[in-house]
Order: sequence, then structure tokens, then C-alpha cells
Amino acid sequence: MVDSLEAVELREPRRLGEQLAALLGAEIVSGRIASGQQFPSAEEIVNRFRVSRTVARETVQTLAVLGLVRLQHGKRTEVLPEEEWNILSSVVQEALRRAGKADAFLGDLYEFRLLIEPKSAALMAENATSERLAELQGLVDEIELAAAEGHSAAVLEMDREFHNLVSRASGNRVLAAASRDIREVLGTLWRLSELSPAEQREVARQHRLIADAIASSEPEAAAAAMYDHLEWASRSDLQRLGAADIRQR
Repeated sequence: MVDSLEAVELREPRRLGEQLAALLGAEIVSGRIASGQQFPSAEEIVNRFRVSRTVARETVQTLAVLGLVRLQHGKRTEVLPEEEWNILSSVVQEALRRAGKADAFLGDLYEFRLLIEPKSAALMAENATSERLAELQGLVDEIELAAAEGHSAAVLEMDREFHNLVSRASGNRVLAAASRDIREVLGTLWRLSELSPAEQREVARQHRLIADAIASSEPEAAAAAMYDHLEWASRSDLQRLGAADIRQR
């Protein structure tokens, strides 16, 4: 269910325009303002949220840049269809969360990760330098320590660093860039997440398996270990949101 927008207080330190863009974006992604319909004018936004005209214009500009609305000089601002949205932006991610649609997107996200990250692991197993391998082992050590101490936030942060390193060390710049963007999206979705102690230990175990396969220069084993980890992570994250599992491979 979409949050009651009138009841939501806009807070710093985030820019008011960004916060308001997420709130109004939730009305778009939820379908309350459908594709092709007229979007509220700056004057309507000022009256509804009691913000300045500058903030109202900034909000509409943000939504336009992200593909949620189309600005037309001298004409009404029109809501755009889903295929135009920049779904990897933090504002759209926040809108999806507020609209209760983050679970469906997360399933799509993991399907994409399953396509590219096992390949990154295989390429790192083939190409990694000794310095990269030492860095990877060090990250696994940190994950294991954080899990042993029950620090869920640290485990999630080190998890992101681990996957970023694997993608960078693959030697494929497109894979690295795509993986980096996915990490940023996950950071938004995981903002309120917390792993149980058992989940933290399992994350540590799985990352150790991936790192060991990479260090042994076994591309197929590295890819398989990464795939297994991502399948487990998808089930864990989607169940946390009460969503269905991703489609079977």
C-alpha cells in the first residue's frame, strides 16, 4: 500500500525535492496516477505539500530526468509508461518500496545477477592477480569475523565489497560497471534489512567457497559457487519481503 502522502513529514538531510520525488513517484509506480494521465502542476504540489515553488519545480524536474513524467513547454506534464522509468535510480527504488512493489523488482534484479555474476567469478578465476586474490581472501576474513560477532550491517557491507571486487577483477569493464550499479540498487533495498545470525554464518560460508574456487583457478567451480550463492540470496531476500521465488533456471 502506498504511504499516506499528506501524513509523511519531509525531513533533512536529504534534499526536499528528492524526498518529494520519491513520494510522488510512489503514486506513479503504484498506478494511482496512470501512464498518460496529467501529473500535478507545480502550483498543486506547492499547495498540497506546503513547499516552495523552487522545491516543487525541482521535484518535477527530477521525475522528468528519471523518465517518470514528460515536461512539455506550454502543455500539461504527462505521466510516462514503466518502460521509460530509470528503475536503477535511488529515487525510483524508494518509490517502488513505498508503493509495495520492491519485491517484484528484486526478483528481476536477481535474475540479472544470475546472468552476469557467475561469469565474473569465472573470469576472475582465470585472470586475477595475486594482489586481487589476497584482497578477496581478506574480505572473506572480514565477513567471517563480522558474522561471528553478529554484525549484520557489516556483513552486508562486506558482501557488497566482495561482489564489487569480483566484477572489477573479471577484467571486463562492462560487467564491472553493471555489477557496480546493481550493488548501488541493492544498497537502497537493503537499507532496512537485517540478517539473522544463521544467515550471516551462511553468507560467510558461501563467500569462502567462492573465494577458494577463484583462488584455485577453477572457473567452472567459481561460477557454480557464485550461482548457488545468488540463488540462496534471492530466496532469502524475497522471503523477507513475502514474495514468490525467482523463476527457475
